[in-house]
Amino acid sequence: MDNLNIYEIIGLHDDPVYQKLEQLQPDDEILIDAHTVRLTDKFYEVENDDVHLGFKDKIGCYQFLSWLLVSS
Repeated sequence: MDNLNIYEIIGLHDDPVYQKLEQLQPDDEILIDAHTVRLTDKFYEVENDDVHLGFKDKIGCYQFLSWLLVSS
């Protein structure tokens, strides 16, 4: 059974992680826990010691970050 993210019920716009992603501008970089998140002109990147992945959209990036944060 997957863990449920409470913000999926009450609304993503109330989630601090989602709010940080919304504030990103192209070429910005932020740190969420131990994960570096940057927005390029083409996609969102998530990088840490183990992964470096790109996402086409904010929702995909958000879902992956949520999974990382719940898993750690």
